Amino acid sequence: MSGPLRPPRPCAPFAGRAEETRDLREFLAAETGPGPRVLLLHGPAGVGKSALAAHLVAPSASGTEVPVCWMPAGGEAPDPTGLLLRVLGQLDAEPPQLRLPCSGPESAVDAHAVRDACRDHFAAHPALVVFDDVRSGELAEALLDAFARTRAAVVLTARDALTLPQGEVRRHEVRPLDVHDSAVLAWRTGRRLLAGPEAEALLRLTGGLPLLLRLAGPLLEAGGLDAGETLREWERTFPADADGRWTALTDLAVEGLSGPCRATLGRLLLYGPMPFGLPTAKGLLEPAALGHIDELAAAGLLVRDHDGRWSVAAASISGGAAWQTPQSVHALFRSVREDLLAVLDGDASRAKCARVLRGTDEYLDMILRLPASRETLTGPLARLLTVRCDAYRLAVLRRALSAGRPRLRVEFAQGVRDPEHPSAVAAQRPSGGTQRAVAIYESGHLSAALRALGPESSWDATAGPTTATLRGRILCDQGWVDEAEAAFTDAAAGYRAGKQLRPGAWTSLHHAALLLLAGRPDAARTRTEQALAVFRRTGDERGQAWCATTLGRVHLATGHLEDGLVDLTAAKALHLVIGDLRGQAWTRYHLALADADQNADGKAIGELIAVADLFESLGDQFGAAWATHQLGLLERDSEDAQRLLREAARTFRDIDCPHGLAWTELALGSHPTVSPYPGLGKQHKTGHLEQARALFCRLGDRSGELWARYCVGLLDGDQARVDPVLGELATGRFTTSREARLLLEHRRGKRPAPYWRHAVPRRARDTISPARAGEPPVECRVRLTLLDGSPIRILLRVEAGDRHPWAADGGDGVWLRAVGTPLTPADIEPAMSLVRPSPLAGHGAEFTFTAHRPGPHRLRFTIADEQTGSVLQQVETEFDLPDTSAPHLVTAPHPEHARGA
Repeated sequence: MSGPLRPPRPCAPFAGRAEETRDLREFLAAETGPGPRVLLLHGPAGVGKSALAAHLVAPSASGTEVPVCWMPAGGEAPDPTGLLLRVLGQLDAEPPQLRLPCSGPESAVDAHAVRDACRDHFAAHPALVVFDDVRSGELAEALLDAFARTRAAVVLTARDALTLPQGEVRRHEVRPLDVHDSAVLAWRTGRRLLAGPEAEALLRLTGGLPLLLRLAGPLLEAGGLDAGETLREWERTFPADADGRWTALTDLAVEGLSGPCRATLGRLLLYGPMPFGLPTAKGLLEPAALGHIDELAAAGLLVRDHDGRWSVAAASISGGAAWQTPQSVHALFRSVREDLLAVLDGDASRAKCARVLRGTDEYLDMILRLPASRETLTGPLARLLTVRCDAYRLAVLRRALSAGRPRLRVEFAQGVRDPEHPSAVAAQRPSGGTQRAVAIYESGHLSAALRALGPESSWDATAGPTTATLRGRILCDQGWVDEAEAAFTDAAAGYRAGKQLRPGAWTSLHHAALLLLAGRPDAARTRTEQALAVFRRTGDERGQAWCATTLGRVHLATGHLEDGLVDLTAAKALHLVIGDLRGQAWTRYHLALADADQNADGKAIGELIAVADLFESLGDQFGAAWATHQLGLLERDSEDAQRLLREAARTFRDIDCPHGLAWTELALGSHPTVSPYPGLGKQHKTGHLEQARALFCRLGDRSGELWARYCVGLLDGDQARVDPVLGELATGRFTTSREARLLLEHRRGKRPAPYWRHAVPRRARDTISPARAGEPPVECRVRLTLLDGSPIRILLRVEAGDRHPWAADGGDGVWLRAVGTPLTPADIEPAMSLVRPSPLAGHGAEFTFTAHRPGPHRLRFTIADEQTGSVLQQVETEFDLPDTSAPHLVTAPHPEHARGA
């Protein structure tokens, strides 16, 4: 959630009011007892109430004292509870009594709960809150009631001297400027300081209202006339009343604009008085129109508000409705909607993600101020606020949806319930590569989904954490543990940077599944419990159901069968209630494996048949292949078992799942207890086992490789090879070490093996144990060398370890892709280069680094397989550049972080 909304900078130019500013600041700073300090600034429109309030709170806005929150309270029928919710949200108050709104009829947050939350927060945390442009005494009373018995200071600006409840209230009427201060303000906005009769004429025309003076200043010498002639012309032609003069000055200011600048003002009027940031203006305006911002500000039609933000002056708002066309309004809303969906669906660049997240308040303002925007933005904005766990703003949005618009409430409920679900529009967008990959992944085609994402070098610089999460899930299913770990780590970092807690929780849950595959159930439990806390806070029932499934798997992995059955049974019911068929299928799959571990074969087979049918109905070939694989292991008829396992192997091969294919090949060569199938001789079985061993080696799964060698030894009758393999498996470094020790003890005691159904314990299939768990690491290292001379040049080499397969032939025939990515303001050329694994400099790649500033710099290199695009290793290095004119002073790069496959 963003920090407190800073008040407008003291409006520059500003004139006068020095004594009253000093007096009112002393009042706000004084301790007046247990209750709040309340200041009411009242006066006519354009008299400078907001500018004075900004001056009063400016010292606190610097961050040296209490936090300041500036809240615009104008508009039609403002909701006091919604305003208080936004104040709490901008101050990052903890919401102990609030949950994310759900889809029921009572989902709007109760006003009394919000009032109590304000009292609790401001009683413990002093703050200065400004409510600008309060239109009624009822609204003021409702707002102040939330600050009773607190230590806060509250400033209200209003046109009328509102009737407020009894208490410590300081009323101050903001009066027009006198003749001297009027002349000074006009001079600061224009080019000439008036005096004498000209200054008095200016006062008569503007009434001393700062808003009109800021408009008049630039116009005094327009059209070739001097200031005196201009003032006399205005006195002859302007209406006598203040409103008429206001309109006349505004018309003159607009007439003085260029045609394109007028069109720019018309589009900016869509925001009304609400502030907007320059990044949002870039999305609203054409690139050439950004230069009009300064022209509008010079004309007094735009006012510099919050740090780096602007708002349209009230004078220009009064006559601007005629310039707004339905086409421009709807074009803006469509543009914002597309930006929101692109971020949510993972198709936005990182720059667009940052811009959209910064503009969250502005999009919410649109919906609150412009009812027409709710038709377009309610659903996407509900999704965005939900994934950020922004309870306060989400409650504001829910309160803005009237009971007479049930469709909008349905869109809101859908966005809150399942914000990660891709929109139907996303699949139709040409840029929807991520969503196309999601659809392919859900069908089980793993390699095709990876191809849809593209190689990492193509998405790493532009895509967000959604793509990284999906890539991690695909790699996890294929069995590439280290690569999936790197992808999940990148995704989690991206979600943390964007404060998107809910999708970050889903990434943690997917990461937990990877940790289970890697044989780390305790770490998986921690990740799952972290995700579960977020899902409970946000009311995400689907997430909670999947957490129950994962916790059940953790219990099974740690040998707590009964606890696992309890969690999986509860998860099955939860998935059924919310209608998550995929969740039902995987939960029932793991329940079936638990039944198999209890030797309840009949029950497990019946459940797996139903699971396979359910996966088939979902079009999920990955899930169906694993269900078929497990059915083949349980089948006692040799011919049926062979048919099922061959069907699973064919599917795993088609979808490119080396992990599933390796274990299926091993089962074809060893099931049951290596007794041959009819028509399947020893030669064929040996071929299956060798194929399995090769796949395990490719994945770096040392445990799978050892079990394959064990089965080959049994098949060959070579007892001398079997015991050493079991001895290594029994060392405690693998998840199946206990089973291996038991097998070894039975062999040494010459007793029958405990596993009659298959030669390898079933749960060995659930984990991948890397080679480094059982022996010294076999790896490649990335070497970075800073070369002499200028510009800065870095030599990258990939050196294979002595026991690595690439070391024997010097990497002949192996090509790797090295991609350089600056993490600080800099450029690198080339962006990508091919290298061979070799210590020779000629087989490496040379990169030229150009820094945009002196100081420390960080650089990431990604090494990937040229043919498959699989990421093998990432390294980051940092070095100092004290002076761009002296590149020889740069320190040598040193790896600061590395992760490899």
